[in-house]
Amino acid sequence: MIKVVWAIDPDTSQRFHCVFDTFSCLPIEPIQRFLNHCRKRGLADNTISTYAYRLVDFWRWLEQQALNWTEVDLENFGDFIHWYLMGGNVEVIAENIRQTMSARSVRTVNQTVTAIQEFYTHHAIEGRVDEKQFTKLVRSMGKRGGFLKGIVKSTPEKRKRIKIKEPKRFPGCLSDEEVATLANACTTYRDRLLIMLLRETGVRRGEVLGLHLEDVRELDVRGRIRIVRRDDNPNQAIAKGMEREIPILHNRKAVQETLKAYLLEEYPCEAEKLGHGMLFVSLSGKHVGAAMSLVRLNKLFDQLHSRTGIKAHPHLMRHTFATRMIQNNYLDQYVQQLLGHTSIATTKDIYSHVLDEMTLDEYTRGEEE
Repeated sequence: MIKVVWAIDPDTSQRFHCVFDTFSCLPIEPIQRFLNHCRKRGLADNTISTYAYRLVDFWRWLEQQALNWTEVDLENFGDFIHWYLMGGNVEVIAENIRQTMSARSVRTVNQTVTAIQEFYTHHAIEGRVDEKQFTKLVRSMGKRGGFLKGIVKSTPEKRKRIKIKEPKRFPGCLSDEEVATLANACTTYRDRLLIMLLRETGVRRGEVLGLHLEDVRELDVRGRIRIVRRDDNPNQAIAKGMEREIPILHNRKAVQETLKAYLLEEYPCEAEKLGHGMLFVSLSGKHVGAAMSLVRLNKLFDQLHSRTGIKAHPHLMRHTFATRMIQNNYLDQYVQQLLGHTSIATTKDIYSHVLDEMTLDEYTRGEEE
């Protein structure tokens, strides 16, 4: 039996994911070697966790098929993807009922494909496997045109050989009234501030939980917060995106007043004694003053769902922020910077539905005039 467990690094005392064989009580060396490499690269804990669990699924399939991981070819890989999508061994299935029979979403399967290919790419670099089993080099003309077209050689790029087409879905967003209802249902200034910052800045959950007091010291004067990447936060919160300053463009006064009330009336002295400098902390119980955990943040949204009937989560607040920014005609590049996307293509791909609707509205208004 293979499973993912937490281990402690004796040198740094930091927790990390470890994939163990419970029968031999030893790590699965190829997987653990790859996960350790991901840690050294500074990948987010959530990403490493996803890689670990997806690779465990793949390893269990290898054991079931009596396959050595170094000898897997594209045909084997395709068999695994079909098996994984169906949720088990399926010998014959009609194509027209493929979707209804699928036990896992296309998104989950594609995440698994990415994890496996990253795993093999790493071991190919180390000389353990042949990377050509899973990727190919293709040539494209790129963006050059004019008289250079056909003359300048393009740079080969790596592309996945196997990928299931994933239908685009609108990630959804909340109305202003729903956000206000969630904020008003909070019983502490801390929770209200969390909801307000998520909505008014579009930060990720790791970014908001990773905020330090020094990151919001400009909020009163300039109405800005800072997102800083740190690897030593006591709650393991890591800023996934780019380091950046984010201005509070809407409801700034309300956010400033809520922050002031939280720090003056609720922020426990135990947090100051611990000296971690985190903004969001536990307000009561045996862990009073400790940095707020992701589990506690998720529990907050569960509680708000029970109180209001509104089903929300931190990333939905991010989508709400981005959608409103685009609808209010902010430049795509500006929205990209605020969200911390490294590429404008990411922003446009996720929020293409908003851009398409806006283009249609503008065309309709032009016809009416």
